[in-house]
Amino acid sequence: MPPKSRASLIALLLALAASAVVQAKTSDRKQPTNIEADRVEYSTKSTAPNVLDGNVVVIQGTMTAKGAHATVWATNGKTNRILMTGSPVVLTETLDDGSPMKATAAQVDYNLDTETAVFTGNVVLTQPKGTMNGQKVTYNMKTGTVNSGGDGTRVKMVLQPKSGT
Repeated sequence: MPPKSRASLIALLLALAASAVVQAKTSDRKQPTNIEADRVEYSTKSTAPNVLDGNVVVIQGTMTAKGAHATVWATNGKTNRILMTGSPVVLTETLDDGSPMKATAAQVDYNLDTETAVFTGNVVLTQPKGTMNGQKVTYNMKTGTVNSGGDGTRVKMVLQPKSGT
């Protein structure tokens, strides 16, 4: 294959891979965040994080995240960051096109202010369009940008063919 054609094919594959895990339901981010756990260590100091242990569940619209442990930070009473760990953390969400998305990782660091989620440790993102596996995946929900790799580990993707082609 000529270098120019190979570069075009690689660009197409990367675009398809990114579309395989983007476009989370935008209305979810305007919904309240509900958090449950077996045990909570809550601080009345606004700068101190709150710690949740045991069967932690975070729900915001169609997004549900489950894990063993979470640390929650808030500013002026508004939750702005949730760090979840588990074995693994499991996140599910309905995308804007109505399709389901599931992500698993050892840790998920979700910044509600920047609408960015960083998945680390045996990450698997799955939706009907395909899957992506890696050790670290950064997902910007505002821009629909997914970044993975570059840390010396390989990223693996499986892209499903379009139906009817």
